[in-house]
Amino acid sequence: MDLPVQASRPPTGFVADTMLGRLARWLRILGYDTAYEKSIADDLLIERALREDRWLLTRDGYLAQRKVLRGRHTLITSDYLDGQLSQLREALHLSLDPSEQRPFRCANCNVVLSPISPREAIPLVPPYVAQHYDHFAQCPRCRHVYWPGTHWVAIVGRLATIRQEDRNLPP
Repeated sequence: MDLPVQASRPPTGFVADTMLGRLARWLRILGYDTAYEKSIADDLLIERALREDRWLLTRDGYLAQRKVLRGRHTLITSDYLDGQLSQLREALHLSLDPSEQRPFRCANCNVVLSPISPREAIPLVPPYVAQHYDHFAQCPRCRHVYWPGTHWVAIVGRLATIRQEDRNLPP
């Protein structure tokens, strides 16, 4: 089996295999351009990675051994999201800090979100949310509306915990 591949610089775009849907969503939330399809043949996945110059993220050891992917993939070893994010942070020098200047992306579509005013959000969100939040963004493709609610606090906390645990590991 190949040794884990490390990128010399963080990739600008990813494509995740069918086993990494949850990881793909979290990378999008962090602002990373991450293509994902629930069902795609290995050859089409490789073709897309090469055509779109994306770094392949896979749990499939056989797929990772394909020569055409050498130096263009990471074989994800953990079954758990925190371990997967930690592996990408270490292997690809990927920032898990959501406050960095990356545009937020739709967790569903991977499209960059567009800010909308609270007035525009009123008919699109629950009344409580419209009354208590001032910042909203919407996906131009699927029209899903996002706001920094309690779920965002939980996401930021989880990412901070992963970063802190990585700092506590021996070199």
